[in-house]
Amino acid sequence: MILPPAKDQPAYVLHRRAFRETSVIVELLTRDHGRVAAVVRGVKGGGRPRMSIEPFTKIEVAWRGRGQMVTVIGSEAVQATYLTGDSLFAGLYVNELLIKTLQPQEPVESVFRHYGTTLTALAVDDLEPALRRFEKALLDELGYGLVFDVDVKTGLPIQAHKVYRAVDGEGFHETGNGAAEGEATLTGAEIAAIANGDFTDTRTRAAAKLVLRRALRQRLAGKRLNTRQLFARRPGQQANV
Repeated sequence: MILPPAKDQPAYVLHRRAFRETSVIVELLTRDHGRVAAVVRGVKGGGRPRMSIEPFTKIEVAWRGRGQMVTVIGSEAVQATYLTGDSLFAGLYVNELLIKTLQPQEPVESVFRHYGTTLTALAVDDLEPALRRFEKALLDELGYGLVFDVDVKTGLPIQAHKVYRAVDGEGFHETGNGAAEGEATLTGAEIAAIANGDFTDTRTRAAAKLVLRRALRQRLAGKRLNTRQLFARRPGQQANV
């Protein structure tokens, strides 16, 4: 896909890495063009940088070039979000998840909106509910969303008092048996809570993490999430990602 030049395009910085002596390559989540890779020149080295472009910052960006990688010719910071500790790890996880699940220039305007909401929640340490809501929104946008209102095998409505087993990539099916290793069973009430973004109950949170993680695995297609491993290794921490 040929990416046209842009001016004042809203975007978030997902990642940056050094490129040559004074430049960086950045991954942007843009409102209108999805994930865009770009070169930013004159960021490092002697003198004052022409542009400040950091992860978790909302910017308005202009670029030129029509290939797979464009050149940023202007950038203005709109809002910076400062994350520390576990919130920082959670933010890095969200950024890596986007880089590894979104195809280049795949339009995802609703994900762009959800990303901004998620950063705000992470900044006030609302980690696990924010992550689960974002994962669900991402799956829905990419066409990997689960069916939450009916049994995927019988077509009958999900009922609050019944118990269901998660069916990978599809939704839930009523079961009278316990869960096998690595599987999740949920009540209909818990399924409804996940669908509504209500993660106040700890069991619902645990079930949602397992169910959504398995669904994301299909889109990741074997790609490892390094931030998930780093988070799990933190001393005394309980991994939320």
